[in-house]
Amino acid sequence: MLLLARLLADNTERNLTEKQIEFARTIHNAGSDLLSLIDDILDLSKIEAGRMDVEVSNVELSEISEYVERAFRPQAEEKGLKLSVNAAADMPPAVLTDAQRLQQVLRNLLSNAVKFTDSGSVSLVISRVWGNGSFGCRPWTAPSP
Repeated sequence: MLLLARLLADNTERNLTEKQIEFARTIHNAGSDLLSLIDDILDLSKIEAGRMDVEVSNVELSEISEYVERAFRPQAEEKGLKLSVNAAADMPPAVLTDAQRLQQVLRNLLSNAVKFTDSGSVSLVISRVWGNGSFGCRPWTAPSP
């Protein structure tokens, strides 16, 4: 599936529209994500043993935004939802994190957001967490109409 999707996305015969090429890339990326997820499931023994390897690297915020757009825009559009991805103005261009784990978390959160949102929009806002240095979430309040 990955090979065929990549061959379609390459469009060597120049007979596909831009939208069709985008769909082929989305299929390829989703297949790659699925393969990665399968690898994670097969590594379940590492999680149970309490040792999951973390591979920290510089991850560009633009790459995160592009990943979310590629992976979730088609699903959102199919449901008539608006999808937005925004980074706060004070964010650096890159962050140190495990890209694969970040994508896994985003995939889980955003697929559920799209799945369980009937109308309106799904938004990802990338911003700093301020406070006492501990992890947590601040309460979300719906925007006023």
